[in-house]
Amino acid sequence: MRLVSLCVSALVAVAACGPKVDPQSPFDEDDPRAGHAGQSEAATPVVADEPVAPPPAFAGPVVREGTIARSVLTATLDAQPGELLRCFEVAAVEDAGKFAGWRLVRFVSGCNRFDGVDLLVGDVLVSVNGRVLVKPTDLGDLWKDLYTADVIVAELRRGPAPFQLRYTVTAPATTPPASD
Repeated sequence: MRLVSLCVSALVAVAACGPKVDPQSPFDEDDPRAGHAGQSEAATPVVADEPVAPPPAFAGPVVREGTIARSVLTATLDAQPGELLRCFEVAAVEDAGKFAGWRLVRFVSGCNRFDGVDLLVGDVLVSVNGRVLVKPTDLGDLWKDLYTADVIVAELRRGPAPFQLRYTVTAPATTPPASD
């Protein structure tokens, strides 16, 4: 449950905090875990029409819909977007000179917040709850709206095919009244 809410919140954050992208990290060539020098996957810039290799497959089932407890969503929102942004990099996508969404460039190694969510490198986030997230104030407005949202719907594109990630926000369980 917590994982799903974090993933949906991360999608929200992906959309508006954009160009956190310098796919070539100065540490990629010096870090022995990054592979052979000059062969870092991050060394290749992302072009809007260029196919992107998917990450290794998650071993469990992937989901496109589910539920999020209001208390978990609120805790995630209270933590602010920065906590989630450290897990991935995005790039703005344009179509005919017009903003078209945020392409997921890569997941940061060691962060597993997206395990189980049907989200792949190359997917483009188009909108969340009907909001196109072009500038940081758009994210701020959406972030506030999510505190009272009953559902979170992320509109995405994988290649030319559109799809949705949809999560219903559930109220916390209440204690039944004591019987007399």
